[in-house]
Amino acid sequence: MQSSYDIDPRLNAVLVPIVGPGRHDPDGTIELTVIVDGIIMSGSVVSEEAWSRRQESQISASGGYKAEVPGDAQETGNNPILEDQVRFIHFLEPVVISGGNPIRLNATRVDLRKVSAWSIGRLQYGEA
Repeated sequence: MQSSYDIDPRLNAVLVPIVGPGRHDPDGTIELTVIVDGIIMSGSVVSEEAWSRRQESQISASGGYKAEVPGDAQETGNNPILEDQVRFIHFLEPVVISGGNPIRLNATRVDLRKVSAWSIGRLQYGEA
């Protein structure tokens, strides 16, 4: 089983001031490209709160049911080591490159422990 120590500390250092706990701008965004399980994912990364608002607005617009789910802050409240870390990357409409084909996704959440490579910036791929 992987632990929070498996998260690249440099990636965490980039994300925390922009989308992590205690950030100054609640709507901060960073363009990021990551590789997860051999798949390239690229797009705008936002805070968990901004991502959750987006999910809620999509559910409300479709008339769907909204479940109450605890956030990362509640999950890490008892572990001071995790309080200053970002555990998930929250993408808004990322592009995924799988098999050479770009695929647009809706808001997507990625576990940071699964990121094997990363780069600041959005991947420019054809018309994606």
